[in-house]
Amino acid sequence: MRTTLHRRALLLICFSLTTLAGGCKEEKKPVEIPPEQLVGLFKNISGCREKYAAMDARIDAAGVRNPAFHRVPGFPYLRTDRLMASYRDQLGTFDEAAGWVRRMREFDQEAREFEYENLGMTSREAAILRFDFLVCSQGLAGLEMEIPSNFELVRESASVPDDYSTKTQLLGLYPLSTPLLRSKINRFEKAVRSEFAQPAEALIGEGPQVLWQVDQIEDLSLVPKHIYDTSPDELGLPGLVDSAWRAVAEAYAPQLAGAADGKAGLLGAPTWTASGLTVDTSKPTVNYQIGFVRFGQMSLIQVDYFLWFNRPASASVAKDAAPIDGLIWRVTLDEFLKPLAYDSLRASGSEHFWFPVQTRLQRQAAVDGQPPFLPQEGLAPENPRLLLASSNGELRRVQSAATPLAKAETRRYQLQRYEDLYRLPLPGGGSRSLFDTAGFVPGTDSEAPGWMLASGIAEPGRLRHLAHLPVDYIGRRHFDDAHLLETVFVPLPAPPIPAQLEVGASAPSAMSAGDAAR
Repeated sequence: MRTTLHRRALLLICFSLTTLAGGCKEEKKPVEIPPEQLVGLFKNISGCREKYAAMDARIDAAGVRNPAFHRVPGFPYLRTDRLMASYRDQLGTFDEAAGWVRRMREFDQEAREFEYENLGMTSREAAILRFDFLVCSQGLAGLEMEIPSNFELVRESASVPDDYSTKTQLLGLYPLSTPLLRSKINRFEKAVRSEFAQPAEALIGEGPQVLWQVDQIEDLSLVPKHIYDTSPDELGLPGLVDSAWRAVAEAYAPQLAGAADGKAGLLGAPTWTASGLTVDTSKPTVNYQIGFVRFGQMSLIQVDYFLWFNRPASASVAKDAAPIDGLIWRVTLDEFLKPLAYDSLRASGSEHFWFPVQTRLQRQAAVDGQPPFLPQEGLAPENPRLLLASSNGELRRVQSAATPLAKAETRRYQLQRYEDLYRLPLPGGGSRSLFDTAGFVPGTDSEAPGWMLASGIAEPGRLRHLAHLPVDYIGRRHFDDAHLLETVFVPLPAPPIPAQLEVGASAPSAMSAGDAAR
């Protein structure tokens, strides 16, 4: 039996390596607009593709490509993410097709803003390019999306590569190593459950404690009462003005509790110094990002919170690694903008924990790959406080914010946008992103155990960008997967759509998408 399993595994490896070596498909190219058609109102579109090619080459040569979005091959004015990619085969109306293309154009424009800044451009240079590429993207999308084969090619190409390596899995004998992975995961989860069951004093220490609370600056009355009060776009994604989004982030920002003299109390802001990356604890900061998740027929709002603190020295951390670590806390809101579920993750992609909040959530009966991990019994509170272990800042309890902390000193942290991490100031002037082009935080190498090789996760232990966070050692799932929530919980029925928000049901076409893109 064992011999048969080994033989099958080796055959699979040989076949897969052969596929990796020679199984490349011929790259399809879009049909470009003939130069003779670029006259009159379209005269300014001539040469746009050459401008994109030159700028993208400059960006790549400087190593400042923004990792938040994936370029759509063949269409330099479009970038996508996993959420947008999830809609590519579900565009049922004219408006949906048009809104989908528009979103990807906006992603490209947003990413370029940070690329310009990290290239060291002046405000004038950036403004000129901003205008040029806005005209180019409007014109190219409007004309090229009228060609049916182009629109279909965008549908095929608007996907995001996963952050798992098939080659690494094969080298790690993934088919044979899955039982080992399960055993390691089960032992880890058992240890975590044991820690979560300990008294709070054992987790954060019996000495002086610090209680972090968000520094509120927005009027929380801006938070809508219902998801349909948020002006959904063509794809049903909620929309608000910036101040209202900030109010949503403040309304659900968690309390944090830890030892005042431990690593958990040293909340700070990632900072580039002359000697490298560090955490400035004089600027207690939590970055936030508004996102969305698809849950059955609903698109729900999510708020991701990013905590940064000094990484303690340990045997698993490379000797010259940057002294920074991170924790992500995510709040998923229901249709009434109340907490539905929480999940947390180390900024390296490990320790993915789930915390349901509402009784109407039901666990999925069967889950492919690695089962979700719920480390805490019962439901989590609507007003959460995160207890951070004094030794390393790991999350070890979610309790009610109303629970007394007699010895705690209250401090405030500032909320800052996640995008601010794309342009951190440099000591000598200019700016640099916290992340490299592959989505890693430079200098955060970790000596991960050898058994992790079989998972296929490249460089496990390194801190990563939100869009590059694989969360499973068995299977292939990412923190920003559009349908991640419904792999854990049974989707809830969608509330009825108000009559004034109903749209027509005309079928999409390449022509209509091009018209709307203009």
